[in-house]
This record gives sequence, C-alpha cells and structure tokens, in this order.
Amino acid sequence: MAINAGTGLLTGSSYGDLSKHDAYTIQKRMLPIAKRLLTFSKFAQRETKPQKEGLEIRHRRYERFPIVDTPIAEGVTPNFVNLQHTTIKHNLQQYGSYVNTTDIMLAASHDPIVQVITERQAQQAGETLDFISYKEFRAGSQVGYGRSTGSTGRSDVNLHIAGTNATPPAAPWNVNQTTLLDRAIRVLENNDATKLKEQLDATDGVTTSPIRESFVAIGHVDLRQDLEKIPGYVPVEQYADQGDVMDGEVGAARGIRFILTTQAMPFKGAGAAVGTTGLKSTGGNIDVYPIVIMAADFGGCATLGGKDSLRSKVVAPKPGPGDPLGQRGTVAWDTMYSCVILQDLYLYRIEVGATNI
Repeated sequence: MAINAGTGLLTGSSYGDLSKHDAYTIQKRMLPIAKRLLTFSKFAQRETKPQKEGLEIRHRRYERFPIVDTPIAEGVTPNFVNLQHTTIKHNLQQYGSYVNTTDIMLAASHDPIVQVITERQAQQAGETLDFISYKEFRAGSQVGYGRSTGSTGRSDVNLHIAGTNATPPAAPWNVNQTTLLDRAIRVLENNDATKLKEQLDATDGVTTSPIRESFVAIGHVDLRQDLEKIPGYVPVEQYADQGDVMDGEVGAARGIRFILTTQAMPFKGAGAAVGTTGLKSTGGNIDVYPIVIMAADFGGCATLGGKDSLRSKVVAPKPGPGDPLGQRGTVAWDTMYSCVILQDLYLYRIEVGATNI
C-alpha cells in the first residue's frame, strides 16, 4: 500500500509499516539534525553499546599515581604502588515520542507530511537528549554562586555573571568583575583538569584578539548581554581563527569559552528576592541560571550502536480492531541514551542571575 507522504512503499517491518530502505532514508535525514543540537555530549566521552549486549554501560576512571619525593636507597627496593581505578556504571534508557496522523491528512495534504513530521521529530530528539545531558551535568558538586550576601546557596543568588562575591565599592550588581570565573578556573586548575580548547593566537594586521587555552562553558542564551560585561571579554567575531569557532559559541573570557543554548534552562524563581537588582525573576524571586564549565574527561554519554541509534517508525492508517475504517496512524521516533559524570573534579558550575532587558 502506498501513501502520499514522501516515504515510498509502506510494508510490514520493525519500523512499523516502513520498508527498511525508507526507514534508513528517514534516519539519514534525522541524524544530522539531531547531532547538531547535542551541545553537551560533544565534550564528553562517547560510548557506543553494541546491540544484544545488554543496557549497562561501564566507564573506568584510573586514578593518578602519587608524587615520589623520597630518594631510593642503594640496594633497597622501594615500595610499589597499585593501579587504582573506579568503575562507574549507568544504564541506557529509552526515549521517544509520536504524532497521530489520519488518512485524510495523508491523502489531502499538499506537503510531504511524513517528511515534515520526521524533520521536526529529529529536532525534538536532539533537544531532548541535550536537555537530559544538561540535567545530569549541572548536578556536579563543585559550584559557585553569584551572591552578595548569604551562605545558603541557590536561594542567595542576586548577581549576574560579571558580579562579584567580594565587597565592592558600590552596589554589587553595578560593578563588573571576573571573581566568579577566576574562582572556577582556580578550582579546576588545582584539580589538574585538562583544558578542552587550544590557544588561538592573534592575527597581524587585523582587529583580532588572542584566546588562551580554555575550558568550555555552556549556559542559556539569556546570559549573552551579561557575558559581554565581563572585563576582557572577547566576542567570537574577534577570534583570529574563525574555523575553530564552535556551534553556539559567543565569546571567551579568562580562559573560558562560552557556548549558549536554549536547553540550559534556569531554575525559575529559585534565587533571592529580586528587589532593585534588575535581574529576571519569577514570582518576585530571581531566576537562577547554571553555567556548566567543563574540562576534558568530565563525563560520558552513551548510545545504542548500529543503524537504529535513532529510529523512525511509521504506522499507516489501515483497518484493524478499534479502527475499522483505517482512519488513524502514527509517526514515531525512539532512541537509547544515557550520560553520567565521570570525574566531578573536572566539572564546575556557576549559578547566576540574568539582567532583565
């Protein structure tokens, strides 16, 4: 049976009524769209679980050897050290969604309706997996809060990213500082965290700025204007090497390169009373925006291997129990995915407000 939906012949298979050829064609269209939206997993270790080998993913984190500062005595064999490792486990989980279709929709639409739906579903899949990664990686234990007073944590946040925890000469939200970033960098460097991006040198004869070796931070798009207030901030258009610019990158400061995405959603109304801070708020309290700063090997993400890592399934309207006239069908997608923090010492989170404009 054929349908006017841009999918070709629909036959029985593990993809619903899609033939394998048509299923692979749709998957090839969906995967590039979904992968483009995976902001966080680009910087994590990526694992692919072979099919038919269970759902458990195991990562091994090998610990560093201690410094040896004792000279070896002549003729005396020194003590040996053990290779120590920590095994981190997590399980792949299934995610997916579907859209109801009708025989009239497929027959009367001027558009290739199945193609339109699958393209939107590819975007949905990418955003879903990126948000799942964000929820996992924002849960690290190393955190700094943009606050002028208090010690509770998130509920004290009343500063934007260029604010300071120190006592400034004027109201905290009117003084642009790099204190929050400097503290994050100090913590990561003291943990011997490896930076993710190499140094970019300035180019002679044009208005460009050098960018030091950097960690990578991901935050919400609402933070753009506050990032530009950071002293020494370099916007992405002033990078000497535009070929090294990452998707969503907006600039760099203090050895951190910033990527913004709509998936890094704030905790609505979780901060201090908004008062006269001029920050975005919900219900009278400041919205708190996490900024996740990552070093190499901070986390891992896993998918199911093979051609079905992101699978499309189409059921055409056809007569059956409960649908004697064959009026209803579905277009669906599903995938297997999971992520985990591998080394909490290589992850740092800053929680701040965003200027209300």
